[in-house]
Amino acid sequence: MVALAFNKDNQSIATSKYAEQLEIPLPFLHQIAHALQLNGLIKATPGPKGGLRLGNKGLETSLFDIIHALEGRFSVPVVEGDSTIAENEIALGVWKEVGSRMNEIMKDYTLAELINNPEGSEK
Repeated sequence: MVALAFNKDNQSIATSKYAEQLEIPLPFLHQIAHALQLNGLIKATPGPKGGLRLGNKGLETSLFDIIHALEGRFSVPVVEGDSTIAENEIALGVWKEVGSRMNEIMKDYTLAELINNPEGSEK
């Protein structure tokens, strides 16, 4: 997604060029692109002049959007009633809060911010 974000004109660029640039196998890039396209984060144009470009959200796509599209919802696995030990309940409470905060932090980072501040920032 960051490679697509650096394409200032948001013109379609061949997947083979991205695979070469990112040094990943083309079939793997196709798998990733398929998941991103299903979630509306990118647009794929078929054919010899086709390729990939950012979807409707463009540079406002968040890191949360990307992770959610590729990995599904981030959450800490919890099995209700699986344990009666108080320490486990405390740990689960902490992990739920950690997961919630991670989601909020990922929502704060957009592609625009990532390409304009590649070292990251303190929020």
